[in-house]
Amino acid sequence: MPTYEFRCEDCGRAFTIVMSMAERDKGKIRCPACKKKNVKQQMTTFQTKTSKKS
Repeated sequence: MPTYEFRCEDCGRAFTIVMSMAERDKGKIRCPACKKKNVKQQMTTFQTKTSKKS
């Protein structure tokens, strides 16, 4: 499952959540600190791993 990073616009806390894309698309993400929904997804890098050698 993908890992998403968010930042709460109210309290400023950054947090990471592992969830499916369908769960993320529902938009029911809350800050674990203040429990508010005013969160923004952060742009992050990602890494892929395959079983084939290049």
